[in-house]
Amino acid sequence: MVDIAHDPRWGRILEGAGEDPYLGSQVAAAMVRGYQGNNISDVDTVMACFKHFGLYGAAEAGRDYNTVDMSPLRMYEFYLPPYRAAVEAGAGSVMTSFNEINGVPSTANQWLLTDLLRNQWNFTGFVVTDATAIYELIAHGLGNLQE
Repeated sequence: MVDIAHDPRWGRILEGAGEDPYLGSQVAAAMVRGYQGNNISDVDTVMACFKHFGLYGAAEAGRDYNTVDMSPLRMYEFYLPPYRAAVEAGAGSVMTSFNEINGVPSTANQWLLTDLLRNQWNFTGFVVTDATAIYELIAHGLGNLQE
């Protein structure tokens, strides 16, 4: 978990990477290297999965799963650096977050998962969702799972 958080009311703040983007980035990269080692095919390594992408620690009023309304500048400067550091360290997978970013759920956010993660950061691993996040898209009106 490499989430940056600034609101002490958030219940998962102690699990994340702190409040400093530089330190959080160093922690994220070290975690990836620690799990994956120098060769992911070695028997004593596991694939790293960084989470919760993205901005999970920035939920309004410190409420878990709450919305995140934020400018791109603030995202890039304060909240996204640890995720990018995990990508640059070679993480093999990423888990999406439950929150929405500027009105779009992270699990179905094209800007977050395609434009940023794949195209800007060149992430080549796989993306997984957290628990029931796909089913929760229905509540957002983003699909009928029967289709």
